[in-house]
Order: sequence, then C-alpha cells, then structure tokens
Amino acid sequence: MKKIIIIGAGPAGLTAAYELLRDGSGEYDVTVLEETTAIGGISKTVNYKGNRMDMGGHRFF
Repeated sequence: MKKIIIIGAGPAGLTAAYELLRDGSGEYDVTVLEETTAIGGISKTVNYKGNRMDMGGHRFF
C-alpha cells in the first residue's frame, strides 16, 4: 500500500484524495492535512453579523 499525504483540505486537496480513493482498490493510504479547523480552503460560507456569505467562489469561474 502506498502512503499519500495531501497538504490542504481545499477543493484541490479534497479532489486529489477523492480521485485516489474512488476506485476502491485499496492501493493508497491517503491522509489529508489541514492547518485550520475547517475544510474547504477559501471556498466556504461565513457568518458575519448574522448574515451568511459565500467566500471564494470566484476561483471556479
């Protein structure tokens, strides 16, 4: 089994982990490391003064 460490749980890191694991062959032992307590990188919804705002969506255009 190959050990894979992915640094960052943003869209790219999560996609990389998903792609490695989705075939179900068990060939990879994948670990995703994230510095913060939330996943998603800058693509997230924040609550500011009672208002919910989506941040980071511009990265996908």
